[in-house]
Amino acid sequence: SFGYSKESSVLNGINLDIKSGETIALVGSTGSGKTTVIQLITRFYNPTSGSITIDGVDINDFEIDSLRSQIAFVDQNVRLFNDTVKGNIALGQTDSMSDEKIQHAAKVSNATQFIEKMDNQFDTEIGEDGTKLSGGQRQRLAIARAIAKDSPILILDEATSALDSATEKQVQAAIDEMQKNRTTIIIAHRLSTIQKADRIIVLRQGNI
Repeated sequence: SFGYSKESSVLNGINLDIKSGETIALVGSTGSGKTTVIQLITRFYNPTSGSITIDGVDINDFEIDSLRSQIAFVDQNVRLFNDTVKGNIALGQTDSMSDEKIQHAAKVSNATQFIEKMDNQFDTEIGEDGTKLSGGQRQRLAIARAIAKDSPILILDEATSALDSATEKQVQAAIDEMQKNRTTIIIAHRLSTIQKADRIIVLRQGNI
């Protein structure tokens, strides 16, 4: 259970067991508690009561950096940096991440096709917050970053909601590829993004 204050309850005795490698979709109207579930898993907040465990270990027993290193997160609000394409995919690990791994992540995310058309390809500067890129290109770079991070848990929060239908198909294909062999939690409103999920969990007023 969780509430942002003693007077307001957001989640009421949620009981959810997600198997390793399973894809779960969380759906529900605004305010139903979907995003709160994600914020609890990533430890931006702690449950008011009860616990969250990974492989039977309470997430509060992990170092926060260790916990978050196991989770790759992609949402609709892509955050890019005034750096090269390579630097944005590696996200602070440019020195330790091989070019092969970066290029593989770009290929799986369907980003290679537009990167190779750039003047300096992976060494191209993309401007503050990726201003030189389209919405679909930004989203595919965010997915490439998540693939390069190679975490066992993947969280997608409305990852394709800001895209037109043609671009969404490209991005969704990249997401489908990325989900293989990962435990995935998806928050989405569009049926197209959740129809391949193993289970769809409907939240209503903090209850399943």
